[in-house]
Amino acid sequence: MKIFFISIFPEIFQNFLDVSLIKKAIDKQILQFETINPRQFCTDKHQKIDDEIYGWWAGMLMMAKPIIDAVDFAISKIQWDFQIIFPSPSTQIRDQKFAHSYSKCENIIFVCGRYEWIDYRFEQYFAQKYPDKFKKISLWKFVTLWWELPTMTMVESMVRLIPWVIQEEISRQDESYQISQNMENLEYPQYTRPQEVQWFTVPQVLLNWNHKEIQKRKQENSKQLFQ
Repeated sequence: MKIFFISIFPEIFQNFLDVSLIKKAIDKQILQFETINPRQFCTDKHQKIDDEIYGWWAGMLMMAKPIIDAVDFAISKIQWDFQIIFPSPSTQIRDQKFAHSYSKCENIIFVCGRYEWIDYRFEQYFAQKYPDKFKKISLWKFVTLWWELPTMTMVESMVRLIPWVIQEEISRQDESYQISQNMENLEYPQYTRPQEVQWFTVPQVLLNWNHKEIQKRKQENSKQLFQ
């Protein structure tokens, strides 16, 4: 999988890509990332990316054309299928089904907004040009200062489902929000050493190595949502 970040602050992604399992997946060539700064597509000498909003609204708005050009540039570097994700307040909410679906994509382009967002003509252009490839998706019903962070959250939720990013396959199969359970389950409590912490102890059933009893406890302690 290759992921493009369209962002006026590409340095934000550096630490995210340089640590933990994502870094290992990059080293194994399972994942590839590229950041593209839309400022490089601005035509003025100051690379101005935003301007005042028509209609006397407060704040500044990112201009559509540099963002469009940045995304088109990313598309020009792709030789096969792609998806464009615009993290933004939306009626489409990211969930585990979203993560599973997009974990199978070959190329994904994330467009990160700033200020009072992006001139609506950016959305119009890609929704019309690539109606099946452009998605406006929200993490939930809240607004952030910048959408690089929600983008990284979406990326983590997807790439962890790609084979060999997490070495232990069962770690991805036995977890909260399983598709097989309609995403209505929460994983059971788990413990590690020592056996006692602040007078709380590990349940005895987990110490006896009786797999049948342990499995029964897992099922009994998995929480079902929305019942």
